[in-house]
Amino acid sequence: MMDQTGGWTGDWMGGGTWIMPALGVLMVVLLVIVIAKLSKK
Repeated sequence: MMDQTGGWTGDWMGGGTWIMPALGVLMVVLLVIVIAKLSKK
């Protein structure tokens, strides 16, 4: 378990290549929600 968590945190802190795509997806989802709420009013 220590090895797995250590490698995971090291990969997350070092590379973090998934952070940008994840942020992009989150932004798109938030935009869709905002647009849906605005169009409902």
